[in-house]
Amino acid sequence: MQRFNDPTLLSIAVENTRDGIVVTDAENRIVFVNKAFIDVTGYSPEDVLGQNPGMLKSGRQSDAFYDKMWRTIYRRGFWQGEIWDRHKNGESHLKWLTITAVRAANNAISHYVGVFTDYRAPKQKRSRFTSIGNLDILTQLPNRTQLSLHLNKFTDQAARDKKLLVVSVLDLDDFKTINDRHGHRFGDQVLVKLAERLRNFLTADDTICRLGGDEFLVILDNLLSIDELEQQANLVLETITKPIEIEGKICQISACMGITIFPFDNADPETLLRHADQAMYKAKEKGTNTFHLFDTIQDHKTQTRRQLLHRLAAGLANDELVLHYQPKVNLRHGEVVGVEALLRWNHPEQGILGPALFLPHVEHHDLIIAIGEWVIDQALTQVKQWHDAGLTLPVSINVAARQLLRSDFVDTVKQCLKQHPGLPPNCLEIEILESAALENTQHVGQVIEQCRELGITFALDDFGTGYASLSYLRNIPADTLKIDRTFVRDVLDNQNDLTLVEGIVGLATAFGRTVIAEGVETTEQGVLLMRLGCDIAQGFGISSAMPAERVPNWVKTYKPDPQWALWADTVWEMNDFPLLVAQYDTIRWVRRILLHAEGAKLHIGPDELSDHHHCRFGHWYYGHGTQRYGHLSEFTELERIHLSIHQVGQQIVRHMASGENARAKELATELLAHKESILDKLSKLQHQVAQSNHNNRLART
Repeated sequence: MQRFNDPTLLSIAVENTRDGIVVTDAENRIVFVNKAFIDVTGYSPEDVLGQNPGMLKSGRQSDAFYDKMWRTIYRRGFWQGEIWDRHKNGESHLKWLTITAVRAANNAISHYVGVFTDYRAPKQKRSRFTSIGNLDILTQLPNRTQLSLHLNKFTDQAARDKKLLVVSVLDLDDFKTINDRHGHRFGDQVLVKLAERLRNFLTADDTICRLGGDEFLVILDNLLSIDELEQQANLVLETITKPIEIEGKICQISACMGITIFPFDNADPETLLRHADQAMYKAKEKGTNTFHLFDTIQDHKTQTRRQLLHRLAAGLANDELVLHYQPKVNLRHGEVVGVEALLRWNHPEQGILGPALFLPHVEHHDLIIAIGEWVIDQALTQVKQWHDAGLTLPVSINVAARQLLRSDFVDTVKQCLKQHPGLPPNCLEIEILESAALENTQHVGQVIEQCRELGITFALDDFGTGYASLSYLRNIPADTLKIDRTFVRDVLDNQNDLTLVEGIVGLATAFGRTVIAEGVETTEQGVLLMRLGCDIAQGFGISSAMPAERVPNWVKTYKPDPQWALWADTVWEMNDFPLLVAQYDTIRWVRRILLHAEGAKLHIGPDELSDHHHCRFGHWYYGHGTQRYGHLSEFTELERIHLSIHQVGQQIVRHMASGENARAKELATELLAHKESILDKLSKLQHQVAQSNHNNRLART
């Protein structure tokens, strides 16, 4: 038996195959063609030997097509696909071509071998889908039914080969105008031309099908990066926008492209198609001749939100929602003046969930309206039960903007009140966010006035966090302003927050509104709020929210903080406000030194550290303080302690600079003692000033 590599047998095989063969050297110069090549192309060996195969180009495929073809050859070692070449007589003919790079022993490319099969007529054109026979009648492209049968295979192969599979839906821009202007026959020819153009642009690794109408689906296979994807997407759009000539008429059209990428979008084939379609509509929103990449992260968030909405709706129907109540107290009088109803979700699997875990996902959905109506009904039911048991306790509820801005909101409230006869007057307060009121100040103002006729009051929640202005306060006649907890939290050591709280209290007084502070957590915060003129408060420092059944006993046994009682009869004038600020300037200065002793960067300037006249407390003490309180003994005693604080602080900074960290930490204890001493003196001075103000008022009356 003869060996397969016998030159005679190889020669017989090459010359008698019906497939054309062309061989080039490493510089892509033709060095051999077989008989089938001559028969198909019409060129003799003398015509082509030494020439570049590019001489056969028909001009029907773009430079980008050939660039991509050669990149594939260099990367994978071969390429195969449909290609249009030109016969010697000038006619174009379609081939199925495979190009293989041949490498020498040193792995350098020595030759390229091209083998092609000629498609003699369009009716004989081959396709990897032809065997199924499900082709689009107009464009002869695979249709959606056929693509669905094979998309599973594409995703499996992409997963196995660890490569990207790009699924994109392409929709023509304003194609209806072409049909209306030139007729549907003309429009059909445009679709045929575009299908042919896209088919010529794409390689054998890519797939195109017609989804119907003016929508196509393009699958780009074997891409290695997102950058390459963007380049290819732009080239596809560029290919479409080239002018088309039909029956002597020239038209130009563009398209939008929606893209999703497997396995980043690790969905089933039908879902991939749907995601690409969704991305296409996003591209349409941007304008014409553009593409949009499907956002898998945002889609996950959307799916999660949809599931939560469905589960929360079921929770509402199954009585899983409950109200807890947080007391509000008058710090100065030591009385419980009301409660705020706070929503909780008693989730069967996750336990009690706070509103921050679910309400933000529902505030722009109609489900928030159903929840809001449930809250009103439950709160009124509870108020009636307490009232019948001898406890008259107003309750405030939070109402979302979507519910408040409904035209039937007041009618809904009226109906709820009718269903709970015998309620005590002024038993319900509605809290609304600044942002909700700003959406339609005129409507909100009317709602407030109409609800007042029903005995319902209003409060502006989280006041100071939005865009409130004087005219805004005039147009939204709420009865109460609630100081946001973020200002109250740092009011003791943040002068800006202290000033804001003072300003809000002043605004409330000027407009005749009640003011309440939320988020009170410490005794000192309560004392400061009373000094500023804010007597009503709520927060963990008073009580956390509790189930309804615990409220009566809590109210019965409530005892105000003794420190608040000490300030109950004092009078504080705003001329003495800098005295309060001086106290917190000292706290802040000492805190910065202590943080530095722990290794933090020092945030005190050299002058402020070395000279006790130049810190914020020193500016006040030797200026406004001396002028107003210089005659008081409690004031003069402050100077000695203030000087000691500076001296110890300077020593701590010096020890830290020389690496004596242990000694610096020892001195921190001494610094804290001086701080407590000066705060005690300041507190006594404040009491002395407040009592003096009280006596002066009595004398004037």
